[in-house]
Amino acid sequence: MADMQHPYATEAYAQTLGHIGRPVAVPEWGCSVLARPIDGEREDVTGCYPVATLTADADIVGGLTRLRDLGFVSVTLAIDDFHRPPIPALEQTFDLVRPFKSHFLVSGGLDAYRPSDHHRYEIKRAINMVRTTSIDLKAYAAEWGQLYAALGERHQFGQAHAFPASSFDALADIPGVETIGGFCDGQMVSCHIWIRDRDTVHSHLAASSPLGYCRRAAYAVNDASVRYFADARIINFGGGAGLNDVSDNGLARFKKGFSNAVAPSYICGAVLDAKAYAALSSARAPASASGFFPAYRAR
Repeated sequence: MADMQHPYATEAYAQTLGHIGRPVAVPEWGCSVLARPIDGEREDVTGCYPVATLTADADIVGGLTRLRDLGFVSVTLAIDDFHRPPIPALEQTFDLVRPFKSHFLVSGGLDAYRPSDHHRYEIKRAINMVRTTSIDLKAYAAEWGQLYAALGERHQFGQAHAFPASSFDALADIPGVETIGGFCDGQMVSCHIWIRDRDTVHSHLAASSPLGYCRRAAYAVNDASVRYFADARIINFGGGAGLNDVSDNGLARFKKGFSNAVAPSYICGAVLDAKAYAALSSARAPASASGFFPAYRAR
């Protein structure tokens, strides 16, 4: 059991993300990454959504060398605070290591779970109207697909979040996927997909219907999720919306109300082909001044 890969690290999981890129195994890091086309000729590499999970003793240089030898222009990883080598080791090998979004956690198990006063009120109200239970994602694929499609239309998702139905079908077969559903009058109105690796659990995706929003179903579903994972050391709700660490947007406030701790996440970037990187970035000079990495993907 000790050498089992995190679900996010497996090639099977990477294969569910074909809308983002093609899987590339990096055994030196103990995970797979995704190769993305840049200009029809060249490719770069990004970590799997939502976080790359490197082993604590990863051979960082060996992984970068592998990707450089494969001809990629750059590599960008989002990592959390629980599945990574030490930060000094990352800083010594990547060109860029900087804080990303704060992740909201329930740390220490159910005994340490203390929702905010506001959230306790909303949870109490919601559980009187919403039945929550663990469900088989595959059995509710159609219902989940409808919830997520509506969420995508509401927020105009970019490519990384535009999961096709086939992605969810494959995800349902990945060991470690656990799903909590919320129901009103037999209809699924809210759903939260989680990824579990031993004593850590990571929020993957969540969505609710208009009726679910009206009944505040996500409060009941998240509360039920914390109780379902009562033996977990860390339940990671992830961060707020967008690419910046903004603690006062609606999603961040919602997650914060369930949490009792905060942990950082990081962006790690490395240029693998300096000549190609410079040529690609020069055409995006005004946008690249923002510090976005890789610069040629800045908008």
